[in-house]
Amino acid sequence: MSEVKLGKVAPFPPLPGQPYPPARNHPRWKGAPAADFDRMVWGGRIAGIFFLADDYVDNGRMLDRIPGFKKAATGEGPLHPDDQAEICHDVVFRAIKATSHPRTFNQLTVCTHEWWDSNIHEPFRNLDQYLAVRRVNIAMYFANAYFRYTLDINLTDAQVNHPLMREAEGIVSDHIGLTNDYFSYLKEKMTNSDDTNIIRILMEHENFTYQEASEVIEQKILQKEQDFIKAGMDVLKDPELGKDPEIRRWIANLPYCMGGNKAWSQEVSDMKFLNTS
Repeated sequence: MSEVKLGKVAPFPPLPGQPYPPARNHPRWKGAPAADFDRMVWGGRIAGIFFLADDYVDNGRMLDRIPGFKKAATGEGPLHPDDQAEICHDVVFRAIKATSHPRTFNQLTVCTHEWWDSNIHEPFRNLDQYLAVRRVNIAMYFANAYFRYTLDINLTDAQVNHPLMREAEGIVSDHIGLTNDYFSYLKEKMTNSDDTNIIRILMEHENFTYQEASEVIEQKILQKEQDFIKAGMDVLKDPELGKDPEIRRWIANLPYCMGGNKAWSQEVSDMKFLNTS
C-alpha cells in the first residue's frame, strides 16, 4: 500500500455552516479523502467494471451471465475460463483479495452477490416500491464494501449487518439512486432507457408532469441528506457500535458518497440542483 498523507474528514455530525454533504475538488468533489491511493486505484477499477457489467446485463437482459460474474466475485477464478468479461472481474477481485482483510473481502463478495440477485425484480409502480428495491439494486451496499476496503476499515459481520448500520447505509443508497435518476432522466429518455427511472415512474403512475416529478425527487434527495444525520447519530449513540473508532470513521466518511455523487452528477450534466451548497 502507498505511504500518503491522508486528507482530513469533515466532522460528523456537521457543524453549523459546514457544507453538507461534503465533497472535494474539481471544483468540489473527490471520493474518500482519507483513503489509501493504491486501494483507491483498485476501488476505481472495480467501479468501472461494474458500470460496464451492469449496462451489459441490463441492456440485453442477459441474466444468464449473472452466475459467471458471481463466481468471479469470489476471487477464485471465473466460471467460464475463456470468458473475457469474467476474466476481467476475476483479475480485479483477486487483486483486492490479496490486499484486503479476509473478513472485509468476504463481505465484499456477499454484498456483490446480493446486488446481482437484486437485478431480478418486478416493474416499479411507485416511489415507495422503487426505494425498497433500489436500496439494494443501486449497488451501494456492494460499493460500501469496497469503500471500506479503500479506507482499510475492517468491521465485523455483526457490525456491518446491524440494523442501525444497514439503515444508515440504506439512506445513502436511497440518495444515490434518486440523484442518479434525477440527473440522468433526460439522457435516458432520449435513448429510450428510462423504464426504471423514478421520474418516468412518477409521470406514468402518479400522473405528474416532468416539473412536478422533478420537484418531488429534489425534495426527497434533500430529505435523505437530513435523514442520514439522524441515522448516523443513532449508530454513534449505540453503546456497542459507537465505542468503535472504526465505525465512527466509517460514519464520518459516508456523507462523501452523497456529496461526491451529487457534485459529480452536476459536473457531467447540464442540470443544476435545488439549494446546491
